[in-house]
Amino acid sequence: MDLSEGLKKYLDRVRRWVISMTDEDVSGRFNDEKEEEKAEKQEQESENSGDGEKKQKVQFPQYFQQKQAQNRNPNGTNLTTPVLRGVVVSEYDGDRIWVEASGNMKGRYGVEIPSGYEAEDFKPGTEVALDPNSFKVTDIVEKGKDAEFESVETDVTFQDIGGLDHVIKSLSSNVGAQLNSDKKAKIEEWGMDMDKSTLLIGRPGTGKTHMVKALSNEYDADMFMINGPQLVEKFIGEGAKKVKRLYEQARASEDPAIVFIDEIDAIAKKRLDDRRHGGEEVERTMSQLLSELDGLDTESEGNVISIFASNTPDIIDPALLNRCSAIEVPVPNEEAKKEILKVHTRKIDLQNSLDLEDLVGEMDEDFTGRDIKQIVRQAAVNALDRFDSYEDAEVGDEDFQEAIKDLKEGNVGVEKDFLGNKEVHPDEMFA
Repeated sequence: MDLSEGLKKYLDRVRRWVISMTDEDVSGRFNDEKEEEKAEKQEQESENSGDGEKKQKVQFPQYFQQKQAQNRNPNGTNLTTPVLRGVVVSEYDGDRIWVEASGNMKGRYGVEIPSGYEAEDFKPGTEVALDPNSFKVTDIVEKGKDAEFESVETDVTFQDIGGLDHVIKSLSSNVGAQLNSDKKAKIEEWGMDMDKSTLLIGRPGTGKTHMVKALSNEYDADMFMINGPQLVEKFIGEGAKKVKRLYEQARASEDPAIVFIDEIDAIAKKRLDDRRHGGEEVERTMSQLLSELDGLDTESEGNVISIFASNTPDIIDPALLNRCSAIEVPVPNEEAKKEILKVHTRKIDLQNSLDLEDLVGEMDEDFTGRDIKQIVRQAAVNALDRFDSYEDAEVGDEDFQEAIKDLKEGNVGVEKDFLGNKEVHPDEMFA
């Protein structure tokens, strides 16, 4: 047998094997399909049997019946599927209750009583949460859960902030001009306009929130504050409604008002290419925010400005960036660290031999204002532990050295990450 004949016979055996495997696969799929058709027919007959009266069968779009896996956006952030809000419109009839859903899937749906609940829990008028994929009731919604927004009271001043004089100047020049009615009127008389939205960029702990609180206090402005993750609502359409209420509350203020949204990247990420439930809800909230910002530029009544904060500006949607002036709040340099130390130690009894410049030299380059505040607090506690009489206590170099060492080693300012079951620095928990 030559080589060509051997190869021919080998290929022929492979061909017969492939055919046999394909036939088995096709046969298996055919039998599976027949079993599914049979089961569906039996279910239909069961529903139509009994007292001769056909029961109403709820038809759902096939798209929403498919169980979808959790999605991740291009930036690696988890997107959870928001749920629908609905209202019970009929009592339990022994088979199901009927719920009127709101949002972009508005309609009336027949649902079963979920496990863990009784029929009496679902009287007409009861608000419920619905899974948009299966239309099953997931929870009963407590009425009045969302409170109206109230202005935040603060006593922080610019004197309480050290090492950020250039940031204070930028904020006072740009934002302060909007909050001072006389200055604002003169700017308008000169035919100029100022940005009504500002984005503060900086690492956690650099003083962004502290800065806005001081700004509102210095200019006697009402401050309406919320974190971005609070606007990522589980109910479809609720995030956008919350943004609208936030700005309505600010416009109703008799005094100039600041709307401050921290961690703005939670709702202002770059638009997703695949618009599934989580991405759609975030985009809906973002669109409402952009609409509110555009309204601030056109409305003559009210004096409202917006300030946002983020430590990840690279993932923020350009549509928002184009509506804001950006101010960086940097990690303090050595001179700034010294100024921050002076601010936090101004009421503390210090030993005469203490040299603040030497302390700064012991700190890491990436120490933030929050870290320095924590060091001062721990050093004070260390001093109180050394002295028998608190009246004689003075904070010295050894107290600060121990506090700095503890912070570097993770023994100060450490919080428990209960989900990950590990200890992490607070900055890392929200980075």
